[in-house]
Amino acid sequence: MNGNMSTILTISAAVFALIFGFVYLVRPFFMPYHGIAVRKKWNQLDREFQVLILALMRCASGGLIAGGIAMIILQIEFMRNHNHWIALTILIIGGVLTAGSLYAILLVRTKTMGRPPLVAVMIFFLILLTGYLFNISIT
Repeated sequence: MNGNMSTILTISAAVFALIFGFVYLVRPFFMPYHGIAVRKKWNQLDREFQVLILALMRCASGGLIAGGIAMIILQIEFMRNHNHWIALTILIIGGVLTAGSLYAILLVRTKTMGRPPLVAVMIFFLILLTGYLFNISIT
């Protein structure tokens, strides 16, 4: 039972990261909170600034997608071998994604009027942490 729950939770967190990553990868313009942060609409930005924002979004998407894929692969391997280091590695990957996201979110929230998805990042980490706790309960 704990194995099923840990897998469901960890893969859910990974899918969460993948969804955010793919949104940032394919979106042709910035997120609504970006517009609030810079106090402009997308079409009001210089082309160079648009390119810069999209490049940063693509960079973030790469980390989210890579992290999500790594967490899924590692969780599958953990269910085969139950090695504690695998569970810890999943938590570290998710923790790094969370820390980087929180830093960016807090920067935007404290320096602008933009409101990035803080609650979503916290939910991601809580799901991941709960999955980790279930993982280590079966090692």
